[in-house]
Amino acid sequence: MPQLRTPTPRIPTIHDTNLANETVTEFIRKHKGKLLVITGAGVSTDSGIPDYRSKQGVYVRNPNHRPILYHELIADELTRQRYWVRGYLGWKDMAKAQPNATHIALARLIQEQHVSHLITQNVDHLHHTAGTPPRKIVELHGSLFEVECLDCRHTESRDGYQQRLSALNPQWASFDYSTVTVNPDGDVNLGDVSYHDFRIPSCQHCQSSMMKPKVIFFGESIPKAVHAQAEAMVRQADAVLVIGSSLATYSSFRLVKMAHDWGKPVGMLNEGATRADDLTTFKVHAKCLPVLEHAMNTLLFAQQQ
Repeated sequence: MPQLRTPTPRIPTIHDTNLANETVTEFIRKHKGKLLVITGAGVSTDSGIPDYRSKQGVYVRNPNHRPILYHELIADELTRQRYWVRGYLGWKDMAKAQPNATHIALARLIQEQHVSHLITQNVDHLHHTAGTPPRKIVELHGSLFEVECLDCRHTESRDGYQQRLSALNPQWASFDYSTVTVNPDGDVNLGDVSYHDFRIPSCQHCQSSMMKPKVIFFGESIPKAVHAQAEAMVRQADAVLVIGSSLATYSSFRLVKMAHDWGKPVGMLNEGATRADDLTTFKVHAKCLPVLEHAMNTLLFAQQQ
């Protein structure tokens, strides 16, 4: 399991339920209309998608879990076969996942202008499905719902590509799904299952086999335009609230450090330690769903009075 740098928090961590609810709600109220939210895998666990580092996370269930790296994917056809068979089997669960109360609460808080923008590290597209306006959200690590060709950059829908995968690999239709669990990035761990017969559909535009979901793999650079959009959201915000993320990836930690260095208060709502615990104004250790539901209900009720 990758080691996470976990600095000592500057302030005590809040565990009390009532104090947690009050702290997060007041933070959102205080920074109404100028609050940026950054979300991680913890917001989607109640939708049936696991996270990485919680008690039920991928690295706890399988300490030897190792994601496929970008340079491995582009260098080797066998690695692409390995990725796509894992992704093919994981897509069924990922595609049927529905937004939970956290996604819905955040969408409402954005619609009612309590939260200004949202940056998510998740690739499950559930913030969009919950009703967050597309202009208000940046998917920092991309989305599993599109597939792209690395040679000509042609894109197609994941549902369409999944159908082409099924057509080329009928022998996998009878695979026992009960033996695998989906990962946060939408693939599954297969163990010693052979995948040498798995065929990858080529690009419909240039016939290349260099196909990947439109997500950022470990070791791959985030597009400059996405970086710029996320940084602009940090600049425009008066404060940042991190929800359900350990900020293990530098791309997200960098945004929080940027906010801190610019003198913007940073709130943290997460189960477990994070990479930015020494940068926070407050740290709440709690499940995000009940805390966000409380904040939404309190703030929207007050708004109606």
